Amino acid sequence: MQVILLEPSRLGKTGEVVSVKDGYARNWLIPQGLAVSATRTNMKTLEAQLRSIEKRQAQEKAVAEDLASRLNGVAVELSVRAGEGKIYGAVTHQDVANSLDQLGFDVDRRKIDMPKTVKEVGEYDIAYRAHPEVTIPMKLVVHAAK
Repeated sequence: MQVILLEPSRLGKTGEVVSVKDGYARNWLIPQGLAVSATRTNMKTLEAQLRSIEKRQAQEKAVAEDLASRLNGVAVELSVRAGEGKIYGAVTHQDVANSLDQLGFDVDRRKIDMPKTVKEVGEYDIAYRAHPEVTIPMKLVVHAAK
């Protein structure tokens, strides 16, 4: 049976037409909302949806590139309690997101890449994944509070 995938899975990407066994399609994929049968009307509907998705993704990428141009060269500075170069606790993704929010950038903490746990005073390379195709490198400067 031919089905159109609505969710990415091990069978393929969203929007792909794949061939699966009838029972798998009728008993699992279609009832779970993971696929629809590949009829002409469903194909036309899918094509229209894919066009709108492509437009939305292009807009999201443009917004991400705009954010990248504004965040270019921004250093995130955090002042934390520390003793002898060691931080009490750790600098988290949320701390970085709050600091960027104070600078006027609305970011999602889950999209911040920190290569390791920051538990010492110093300078670190971090990145913000604004879009799957747009990654913004930044510096994180952690210094002891006075």
